[in-house]
Amino acid sequence: MKLNRQQLLLIVLAGFGVLQAGDWALTNMIQGPLDQRRNRGKAMERERDKLKQTLTDGRKAGQMLADFRKQSLPENTEVARSLYRSWLLERVNEAGLQSPTVDSRSPSKRGGYRVLPFSMRARGSLDQFVQFMFDFSEAGLLHRVQSLDLNPAGSTGQFDITLNIETLMVPGANGVALNTDSSDWLVSDSMTDYQVISRRNIFGIGMAEDPRRQSFVTAITRSNGQPQVWFKLRGDDKTLKVGEGDTISVDDFHGTIAEISTQEVSIDADGKRWHLSVGDSLADGSAVQSDP
Repeated sequence: MKLNRQQLLLIVLAGFGVLQAGDWALTNMIQGPLDQRRNRGKAMERERDKLKQTLTDGRKAGQMLADFRKQSLPENTEVARSLYRSWLLERVNEAGLQSPTVDSRSPSKRGGYRVLPFSMRARGSLDQFVQFMFDFSEAGLLHRVQSLDLNPAGSTGQFDITLNIETLMVPGANGVALNTDSSDWLVSDSMTDYQVISRRNIFGIGMAEDPRRQSFVTAITRSNGQPQVWFKLRGDDKTLKVGEGDTISVDDFHGTIAEISTQEVSIDADGKRWHLSVGDSLADGSAVQSDP
């Protein structure tokens, strides 16, 4: 049977319709549900991950709370006050600080915990204070120094020390003793790494000043036609005037004035020749090996 053009066109259109219907069926009846199922699966995975993270965070929070309770002062105010005061005085005595006093005020509520404030006064050297602060910071307790005053007690090398300290009392901390474990807050757990603090002598007192650093070349001049150099010895509050061939002794430094020029003085000491200009101290000179 021979088909005319209209019949052929109808057959082609019908074929396109079948294809469109199949595509619609594939998308809406098969592919669509599959996509929805995959999306639901991904959403469930996200919810599962959120739940796992929530559980992990909850476990961490629970462990943190347990650690805080361990490091906290007891929840009972009087027990906490008595225990911490005794602990502070022990640290003071171990560090060698003198004349300590420790006071405490009423606690205050801050969020979900209470703060029990202490104030401490003592007197001691910078070395002793650094030792005290090392012991204080190494302790596994919930406490911190809120403010600090160090006032030199004259030129004795001693300091009047005042500390204001905050301690925490966490709910559920029902112990009757303070935590004895060490903290991990310090950069180094060796006291020797912190001794450099006291060696810096930040107040410029209490440590013997090197006499050579207190002896300065103040002038290069001439006296009776001969070159002369003046040294100001601040430690002894006097001026030393010497010429070539004269000796100079300051503490353990012993030398002979070898040469005086218009710009500098040369001193022979310990097998070396030291060169100093006006304004230099004996500790500032540059040294070269003396000629034999």
